[in-house]
Amino acid sequence: MRLFDRYPTLHKVIVNLKGTDSPAFRGVLWQRRGGYLVLRNVELLKARGEVVPLDGETLIPYENVSFLQIL
Repeated sequence: MRLFDRYPTLHKVIVNLKGTDSPAFRGVLWQRRGGYLVLRNVELLKARGEVVPLDGETLIPYENVSFLQIL
């Protein structure tokens, strides 16, 4: 998707998903691959400030992304 082509990789980001009750992810945007954002060192940001660390890489489909915040 062209929208994500201009975002730099290897920056810390928060990825907000579509939907009012959807969680967000904070991590390093490692690369864009085959319609997915690849994040490393990821934390799941839940409601009420709960933060859950995730192991490995996290793949997020472009179509599920509402917006990206570059930190």
